[in-house]
Amino acid sequence: MDENLSNLLKEYGLDNNEIRVYLSLIGEKELTAYKISKKSSIHRSTCYDILERLIGKGFVSKLEKEGVLYYSVNELNKVISSLKDKENILINLIPKLAELENKQDNKINLLEGKDSQKQFNFNLFNLAKNGKLSFCYIIGNTHASNLSSNIFIEKLIKETKKLKIDYKGIWNPKYKKEGLIKEYSSLGENRFIDVPSKVGVIIFNDHIAFLYTTDQPYAIEIKNKIISDEMKSYFLHLWGISEPD
Repeated sequence: MDENLSNLLKEYGLDNNEIRVYLSLIGEKELTAYKISKKSSIHRSTCYDILERLIGKGFVSKLEKEGVLYYSVNELNKVISSLKDKENILINLIPKLAELENKQDNKINLLEGKDSQKQFNFNLFNLAKNGKLSFCYIIGNTHASNLSSNIFIEKLIKETKKLKIDYKGIWNPKYKKEGLIKEYSSLGENRFIDVPSKVGVIIFNDHIAFLYTTDQPYAIEIKNKIISDEMKSYFLHLWGISEPD
């Protein structure tokens, strides 16, 4: 199994058995659950459950012929089209939910799990996209820990650099030659100073976020103007003594 392909499917939300069943259908016109079970080495009764989950996620279709069920993969364009419709609904909800959240002067948001930092990055991108991100300062480490996360962040950066935001980044020198850092430099300027912490710090608007890159990554976002202003002052102090790229 192609490891990169498997990682991308996992990043999307498929588990190992779903990936095995899905890949067993690639290149096949139609297969019964029995043949899928043989190809994927997964018990047939388990295959039925997995196939139903894949149908629910839009990856697979089923068709009955003469009392026999056959399964086939959907074209990814069809999957993407369905996701786009759902994405548009969610995007329309974002400003309405933001209005409710902004009524609170202060708030703390905890995001946990393997997708926590990706979710935070996506939220940050939406602020920029809607013209509500005035500045973004980063201190710390590369909080992208695998190939699929890198791809996701690079995509957001490419879209964000079309927008005008005040970006500055301070990184540990050991990351100086990493491709992801070069992507960040397209947004503004990077500088380097020895920052041994595993915590990434992002300061933006009246917010500050701590992104922890561990086996169980998580992100803590705090909305508080006083704390944000203090961290911004600390950042500018580090900026003044850090090494230009």
